[in-house]
Amino acid sequence: MARELEADVVIIGAGPAGCASAITLAHAGLRVAVFGRTQAGERIGESLSPGAPALLARLGLCERFIEDGPLPCHANASAWGSPVLTWHDFVRDPRGHGFHVDRMRFEAMLRERAVAVGARLFEGDAPRDLEYEDGVWRAEATDRHPAVRARYVVDASGRAASFARRQGVSRQLAWEQVALFAFSRVTRQLDEAFTLIEAVPKGFWYSAPIPGGRFVLSLFTEASLHHPASVRTPDGLGALLANAPHTRLRLEAHGARLEGVPRFVDASSAHLATTCGPGWVAVGDAALTYDPIAAHGLTLALRTGIDAADALVADAQGDASALPAYSTRLARAFDAYRREALRLYRDEQRWPDAPYWQTRHRL
Repeated sequence: MARELEADVVIIGAGPAGCASAITLAHAGLRVAVFGRTQAGERIGESLSPGAPALLARLGLCERFIEDGPLPCHANASAWGSPVLTWHDFVRDPRGHGFHVDRMRFEAMLRERAVAVGARLFEGDAPRDLEYEDGVWRAEATDRHPAVRARYVVDASGRAASFARRQGVSRQLAWEQVALFAFSRVTRQLDEAFTLIEAVPKGFWYSAPIPGGRFVLSLFTEASLHHPASVRTPDGLGALLANAPHTRLRLEAHGARLEGVPRFVDASSAHLATTCGPGWVAVGDAALTYDPIAAHGLTLALRTGIDAADALVADAQGDASALPAYSTRLARAFDAYRREALRLYRDEQRWPDAPYWQTRHRL
């Protein structure tokens, strides 16, 4: 390992947002170093909204993305406020339809592109002792990483927002939530191309087809409502699905069988008090997190990664307003999301005494 690394930008995290920043910055001619671990195992966050292809084109990935075999998403269906499904299709959307992707392959594609355009990718954690002085971030060499000198840092560390928090920035919680997610493999032909949202007394179910003949499904709920050991089994998951007839029948119609063990992950809605500071900026989940009721998570990661990179380039060229303007846009976007999400939660009034819905109606 080289004992000294000089870069214009150090990016902490190699997920979609971090890689989108890396690609954009490298395209602009900046020297980019990305620190991040390749995450093992499956993750949720596999839907791209109709606006995503334009972002992928900006990253030089549109053709490669299509060649990789994503599934089209032609509509969203929901049983919300009523047991009857309602449909929102993308026929009239000038941007076209959305997509369902294999998340691990999608992230690998982004990392490969970042390296191809000149970013340096370091497998492992970024240095924790970065100090800012005279317009430069510095960290001394250790056994795990070289000495680092960089003008900017991008925090793409996910919900942990580890770098921003070390700068003293608080993460402001809008509401707590967890997701119990699992994958199931179909035994009959998978011929559906839509996302399904189904409200139930304990929260709401999300399900979508993904490449490889599988469904991803998640129950978004309060952590206190379930004992992990009792639901992380096929029988436990099946008992929860008993109150979700549309989701259950969808899986049964395709002969879907559970793969692996269901897992709980944090799915809270939150944002940083500020998404930038002297010489740094936050992107993706490190900056703000939406729940899937917004249907923009993965697309938002790409959007913030690109926008933050554009702001850094502008700052490097002398535009001191670029980073604060980026932070202001994200704050306004989160406010708009929060208002719309709470309006949607209020639309579901079938279980006013259920703790999950009581919590949201009080927000």
